[in-house]
Amino acid sequence: MQGEKNLSVLPKFMSKKSNIFSFDKEIASSIGLNEAIVLQLLKTEKKHSLSSLISKLSFIEEKEIHRILKKLLILKLIEESSKETFCLMSKSEEAIPERKHNISKEYLPSNNILKEAKSLGVSEEFINIKLPEFRVYWSDRKGKSFSWDYKFLKYLMKEWRAEEEKLNKASKMKPIQKNWKPSKEALKILKHAEIDEKFIVDALPEFVLYWSERNTSSDSWNSKFLNHIKNQWVRYQNLISMVKKPTRMNKDWIPSEDCFDVLSLAKINKTFAESQIPEFKLYWLETKEMRNCWNSKFIQHVKFKWKAKHGNTKNVLSRLKDHEWAINYKN
Repeated sequence: MQGEKNLSVLPKFMSKKSNIFSFDKEIASSIGLNEAIVLQLLKTEKKHSLSSLISKLSFIEEKEIHRILKKLLILKLIEESSKETFCLMSKSEEAIPERKHNISKEYLPSNNILKEAKSLGVSEEFINIKLPEFRVYWSDRKGKSFSWDYKFLKYLMKEWRAEEEKLNKASKMKPIQKNWKPSKEALKILKHAEIDEKFIVDALPEFVLYWSERNTSSDSWNSKFLNHIKNQWVRYQNLISMVKKPTRMNKDWIPSEDCFDVLSLAKINKTFAESQIPEFKLYWLETKEMRNCWNSKFIQHVKFKWKAKHGNTKNVLSRLKDHEWAINYKN
């Protein structure tokens, strides 16, 4: 819809008494469509009572009309000439400029806007921080607006909400507690994923220990636990899927890449693991015993050697238990 409609040039089949509302496009893009309609109505008919506005603007909810009037009063575009009777500000040519204008380098929001912002919970310190940013941003872009006050208020509220969310999230960031347990909802999700309950219970101490040692804070320990268990379960399933009938060790056997992935989760490097292969193979070639899964046996062997080498202090070995990978299998 273009600018203001000229009723004098309406088609013949439209009378001047038709229910047609005009508005200024630039005003609408700056402060809102409904606001522009109300302003134009007051500009055309000078004064309107609240009941008259509600009647004429029947397509706008009454609650919304109250909000619009409050906003226009704050922006000093209208005034309440008497109780619940509204009109344009006395100096309407100053209150409603015909065109958008650039922001002044010395722009300061009106007292009404500052009062409104503070009533919405925005601190004065936050306003003082954001004002220079706002001025520089729009000065550099040579942007124009019908009401810089309204634009600043919108910007301020958007930034304030983002800041509140940030602070709210920060307040929820906490290190994991030694007695932390996943929520019932998290356990329910894992159950639906058909992950063995014993596997989940056994993995919990390692999970807590891992994050306790790192002194990491988070507001989503349940999500981290879900991802951890799901990843571990996939690796575990990949390993046991290789289990076939019991076989003897053969001289060409090598561990799968999944073995090294599992060991890396326990912070055991691949070089160390590979160095254990000859001894492992030699031992089991000599015994000629049969096992269901040589990969899980190899993981146990490497972890045992790693523990023997690094002692029983708080080492990373404890972060993954052997039975996560070969439990309940007669190896």
